[in-house]
Amino acid sequence: MKRPEPSHRLESFDFQVGRILAKKYRVESLIGKGWEGEVYRMIELQSGAERAGKFFYPHRNPNNKALKIASRKLHKLRNCPILMKYHTQEMIWHHGFRVPFLVSEFVEGELLSHFLKRQPGRRLHYFQALSFLYVLAKGLESIHKMNEYHGDLHSDNIMIKAHGLGFEIKLIDMHWWGSAKPENINGDVYDLIKLFHELLGGARYYSKQPIEIRSMLCNLRRHAIIRKYRSAGKLRDYIESIEWH
Repeated sequence: MKRPEPSHRLESFDFQVGRILAKKYRVESLIGKGWEGEVYRMIELQSGAERAGKFFYPHRNPNNKALKIASRKLHKLRNCPILMKYHTQEMIWHHGFRVPFLVSEFVEGELLSHFLKRQPGRRLHYFQALSFLYVLAKGLESIHKMNEYHGDLHSDNIMIKAHGLGFEIKLIDMHWWGSAKPENINGDVYDLIKLFHELLGGARYYSKQPIEIRSMLCNLRRHAIIRKYRSAGKLRDYIESIEWH
């Protein structure tokens, strides 16, 4: 007999550190929260390996649809280095709810939002921000070339590890807005420029940026940004050909 689920919503999991899940994983820490669910750092008991688990809120995952879409998309994009590698899926019961989750590789680093808070003025120098944007655009380019999109780029779902003059970046979550269309890829491009604007310190520091940087931002006008770049690959090309005055 199918176990009945509660009628109320489960808005947060709040897994305690040390909790054992599916008899296979031990919770270590919360990585981040999103619209669909929460991502936790876990230890695989049998191997001792670190893993990332994405747990879907039941009301965001009717009939397991969100999980199925996410797992298929991650499998399709398995050769895109900017994404965490998908391993398998599991299921637990939590407060009366059936909660499926995806298990992926765990990558070291910190959320971009946390990294920014540690920087002077909570912003990056424009050369640092441009370096970050270049790595992110190059990573998204591999997704766009496969006629796919990310759908939810923001500083709370990007893992970053700074080293030397560059950055290592991994995306810890994606969102599905339906089958890939040009407007989905355009949305990623607009989100890239919005994120670049955030890295630079936002509107407060806009007028202090070099003309080359202000030109890239297009005053955050969506139509102008999409017309200028079209895709992550076009943005990468633009960055590589900037002429500094």
